[in-house]
Amino acid sequence: MTARTETGVDVGRLKKGVVGAPGMVFMVVAATAPLTAMSSNISLSLGMGVGPAVVLVMLLTGLLLAVFAVGYLVLARYVTCAGAYQAFVAFGLGRAAAGGVAFVAMLAYTLAAGGMVAAAGYFTGLAVSSVTGADLPWWPYAVGALLVTGLLGVRGVEVAQRVTTVVSVLQFGIIALLALAVLVERPEGWANPLVLSPSAALGPGLALTFVFCLLSFGGFEATAAYGEETDAPVRSITVATYAALGLLLGVFVVGTWALVAAFDDVRAAALENPGALVLVAADRYLGPWSGPLLGVLIAVSFLAAAVAFHNLAIRYLFTLGRDGLLPRALARTHGRYQTPYVGCVVVTVVAVALLAPFVVLGADPLVNLFPAVSGITSISLIGMMTACCVSVVVASVRGAVTGSVWSTRVAPAVAGGGLLAVLVLIVANYAEVTGSDSPVIAATPAVVLVAAVAGAIAARGSRGLEEGK
Repeated sequence: MTARTETGVDVGRLKKGVVGAPGMVFMVVAATAPLTAMSSNISLSLGMGVGPAVVLVMLLTGLLLAVFAVGYLVLARYVTCAGAYQAFVAFGLGRAAAGGVAFVAMLAYTLAAGGMVAAAGYFTGLAVSSVTGADLPWWPYAVGALLVTGLLGVRGVEVAQRVTTVVSVLQFGIIALLALAVLVERPEGWANPLVLSPSAALGPGLALTFVFCLLSFGGFEATAAYGEETDAPVRSITVATYAALGLLLGVFVVGTWALVAAFDDVRAAALENPGALVLVAADRYLGPWSGPLLGVLIAVSFLAAAVAFHNLAIRYLFTLGRDGLLPRALARTHGRYQTPYVGCVVVTVVAVALLAPFVVLGADPLVNLFPAVSGITSISLIGMMTACCVSVVVASVRGAVTGSVWSTRVAPAVAGGGLLAVLVLIVANYAEVTGSDSPVIAATPAVVLVAAVAGAIAARGSRGLEEGK
């Protein structure tokens, strides 16, 4: 279904009723890629952060996000938009702030989609090599991953959610199996007194641990981003938000605790090789068969993350086209599937442009690309969430929302303060967060700032992004 704007360009509508709360949950889970988070953020926290007390910090992170969700869901009662954070910020802070958020989201999600495609190709190559012995470069697999993400983007979330659900359940299954094996073979490891020790959590490395734990919950926006495509937006978004948070928190707490229990000294094991920590634990407690399986699951988890971020990126492009901040052709939808197919083409082309130099130069995308993507994405996500918290409070002061003082002022103020502190920690520890000390990578936060300023300028000259739209 399409509508015609005053400029004569057809603007589409997203298909209604194709996703419900369960689908939203697994699109969030896919973006976090739990198995890869365990192998990266959490393993790094165990080695470079507070060690076994990562479990307690993870619980505190879940509490912070639960408090954030209170104000986030207040805005979800008033605003339904494929560009969720953008619309939430517009509701309380106005057009310019929303434009800045929209451009930052577009940048972050588009780069994340490209980065995840590269990672999917890279780890697929490793998985194929471990199983068959074939040693092919990463980029043919990345091309395949890119085709899959593009096709699923055109086909719509109705199909994409099925793919991400299967991948997510497989990840949960292997993490649960590992935890059970550790419990059976080394039950005494679960009694480590440092796991829930406040004094251990407050030790050196707390800042870095908190940052990595929070980044393990990336993709939080996906619940609200599909509001236009569900029949009961408020109910579905509310159920999906808390279900996704609870599910991920449970998986991360159990999985992290299992890693702590699996080793005599998990900090030393993680410092030695954080990327191999999960593989070493699986090999020891599940057997040699688990290594190739984990390799495959890590590869497909990156593919699922690419699908999730691709879908978020194209919905922002659709919204920006509909609001006139970018060419309105981006708001066209597929005649059969009612999906933002023009945005699919754009995000796919950007991914090709992003990855092509690494193919031509023979450079490693994980070493040279992933640090920049992770840095930009982390700053963008935390910055947008902080802006949403401020928007709730301002909307409450203006009388634009109703609700308890807790839900409209106290909770968003507390969450906003916590998120702002994490944002400062990310900037202060940027080399550790990105895993790179390159001056080029260190300068990438400026890209986020430029995007925000460009979006604010574009929004001021547009008639879209009306407050409360």
